Amino acid sequence: MSLEERVNYLKLKEKHKRKLKPWYKKWWGLILIAVFVLIISGLIASGIYLVKEVKRIQAGNLDIETQKELDRITQAIDGTSEHFSLGPINAPIKIMAFLDYSCPHCNEAMATIHNLNKKYPTEVRISIRDYPALRMASINQALAAHCAGEQNNFWQMSDSLFENQDILINLNESNIDLELKNIAKGLKLDEAQFEDCLKNKKYLYRLNDNFADAEFLDVKGTPTWFINRYKITGYYPEENFVNLIEGLLAL
Repeated sequence: MSLEERVNYLKLKEKHKRKLKPWYKKWWGLILIAVFVLIISGLIASGIYLVKEVKRIQAGNLDIETQKELDRITQAIDGTSEHFSLGPINAPIKIMAFLDYSCPHCNEAMATIHNLNKKYPTEVRISIRDYPALRMASINQALAAHCAGEQNNFWQMSDSLFENQDILINLNESNIDLELKNIAKGLKLDEAQFEDCLKNKKYLYRLNDNFADAEFLDVKGTPTWFINRYKITGYYPEENFVNLIEGLLAL
């Protein structure tokens, strides 16, 4: 091969070499690779962030503001230790009920509360808080229940108030107080102690606390339930409670 032929051969080889250059070495190939790398890097970063967030939430490491809000909600549901409860304090399932003695569905709710207490005496703790309608009949009945409670007769008084609901709901303040005293007498309470408690509205502060917490929790009516802090509003059939409790116990 002459020198001239050899030069022509090399030129031709170089020409074809440029044409056969791999795509990833071309300018548009390099741009595609750069874009692809950016996308993959973004996906990996997002995945790492999500994993960390899940682990953080599972570990309970919530940010300060979120934790404060959860604590405030929990505090509003639980209230103080001054409400009345059925069932052990360490029960795995806790039910908080906001009731009004003038509410017809609350009458049914009280029967459900007693039945659940009988069915789950150690597994469920049920507590009562007041959310009375803005009328004296409801407020005075709630006060009467707390006044009976200081003589260890809260539940008996509550049952009697619901049993006489149709009568009490239509009475004015003076007549309802008289009827409440008659109910207390029938329960064999210390009448002078009960009357003094009712007259001075001794436990009005409890009703105020209950009402404030109910408003914070956006309680719209009664009965309103919080089952392990899960909110249920309105009438809830007893069989639904049983199904829910059985499901929680099975967890």
